[in-house]
Amino acid sequence: MNKKSDELFSMASSRRSFLKSAAVLGTGAAGLYAPYVRAEAGQVVVRGLGGAYQDAMTKAVYEPFTAETGIKVAVLPATAAQVRAMVEARQVRIDVVDLVDVALMSLDRIGALQPIAYDKMKFTKPDDIQSTVRRPNMVGNLFFATVLAYNTEAFATGTHPRGWKEFWDVQKFPGARTLADQKSGAAELEFALLAEGVAKDALYPLDIDRAFASLDKIKPSIVKWWDTGAVSAQMLELKEAVLGGIWNGRAQALIDGGAPIAIDWTEAKQQVQYWGVVKGAANSENAQLFIDFALQPEVQGKLTQFIAYGPTNTKAFAHVRKEDLAKLPSNPEFFANTFEQSPEWWTDNLTTVGSRWQSWILSK
Repeated sequence: MNKKSDELFSMASSRRSFLKSAAVLGTGAAGLYAPYVRAEAGQVVVRGLGGAYQDAMTKAVYEPFTAETGIKVAVLPATAAQVRAMVEARQVRIDVVDLVDVALMSLDRIGALQPIAYDKMKFTKPDDIQSTVRRPNMVGNLFFATVLAYNTEAFATGTHPRGWKEFWDVQKFPGARTLADQKSGAAELEFALLAEGVAKDALYPLDIDRAFASLDKIKPSIVKWWDTGAVSAQMLELKEAVLGGIWNGRAQALIDGGAPIAIDWTEAKQQVQYWGVVKGAANSENAQLFIDFALQPEVQGKLTQFIAYGPTNTKAFAHVRKEDLAKLPSNPEFFANTFEQSPEWWTDNLTTVGSRWQSWILSK
């Protein structure tokens, strides 16, 4: 993901930081969207991530929403654990949560989320949303992906590895590599199984033993198991690794900055950022309207101008500029060659894999 948005996985928050940084966003971009009867005066509090991601959301979603509905948007940084604590203490200060799939699913499983009011949507047609991310209590906001990135100076056009079986082939494709550490959110067990020849539509439930046996084979060629997006990008930028499995936003930032890096989308791992409404939210009705607004094709298409994450609304691509389309994980041109990570499996097995990883990574 992008350089300033590792907060997808964690962000410290306090009452003081909220009072200092939560801001009411103004108007602008009026008239860009379909007419709507303005809602009652009020606000909606959205869990913020900071950095480039929040800047993009402000321009494409927050400000247009306020302009269209009159509802002010306030942004409050918080981790998934802090949201859970709010719900358990019945002191909910956030209306809308914006979290990666596994984190939000964990909240859903403890009953911390309200149902998404699909039947009341006015801006968005629910059937236009990718079916795999349309869940009862959470709905996909955008796709991001872990992709195979390579150094174009080390691998001339047409000579780079395609897919994880070739990434694992250090004889045919020599060079230092980097892959994610479990600390980044999840170890790359799926890539390890794809390297063994498991079909992408037959990955789950993951065979943990087979995955670690496959990781044994690539381990000597991994110069760094990265734990943050910044580290993954640094490895490729400094040419300490010529191949890596990294977030597409991080790779794209390097490319846009002129680095000799390219992306191969074969067997990219799609993950989803989700919207949810917190149970006990003070502004529940406004929260539902906000999500409805944010999911419409025009808004999702506009967001891609500011950050390289893919729409979940299948109609949004009609509103994506040609120059942005090739950067997006859910681009229809290569989406079928990728796979979606199972948040259900990882929610069930995160502790088990984490314990196994800790002993494995320290072994020779």
